[in-house]
Amino acid sequence: MTPGDQLMYGESRRALPDPVCPEPAAEHFVDPSAGLDGDEFSPAEGPTARWGRWAAQVLVVGLVLLMGAEMVVRSVFGWSIQFSNELGGYALVAITFLSLASGQLEHAYHSVHFVEKRLGLRGRARLRLFFDLLATAVTLVLFVELARFEWLSWKSGDVAATTLMTPLWIPRLAMPLGTLALLWALLRVLAADIRRLRALPR
Repeated sequence: MTPGDQLMYGESRRALPDPVCPEPAAEHFVDPSAGLDGDEFSPAEGPTARWGRWAAQVLVVGLVLLMGAEMVVRSVFGWSIQFSNELGGYALVAITFLSLASGQLEHAYHSVHFVEKRLGLRGRARLRLFFDLLATAVTLVLFVELARFEWLSWKSGDVAATTLMTPLWIPRLAMPLGTLALLWALLRVLAADIRRLRALPR
């Protein structure tokens, strides 16, 4: 093919309209309620979970700074910040519990979907509702026990056997608070599960 023929061939290809792809059949569309993670029924993060996430982020930054300071004084001066391990342990517990609600609402946790893939839309919605009911029940029991543990810690006046002598009810307070925030998040998720199930066609 000569250069002139190539030019004419290219112009003729540009002149042709783009082929129109047929729209997929209706059965190829996935209903939003079949979403494996979040969909339009899923609740937003909300202020309670957001405050917990912000508190956890601040604690992560503080923990990094504390560990950095510990490494500097050990390598430069040859001594240790005596309370770094204690405060680091408290921070890890607080980070774990205060971030639970945000992780739930932001779909940060791992999910196994091999059972859901074998179910229809209504079966998936019912499975999610059952699982969230079970998670809510477990969280409620955990909150009651942690609140009782916190009350006993405050009532007994226990302090840490360290140089700081931290009253133990202070670091333990993050556990019932984080669990309570998770319980509220799960109740919102349950309401979304019910709306999702009702929105499905009969």
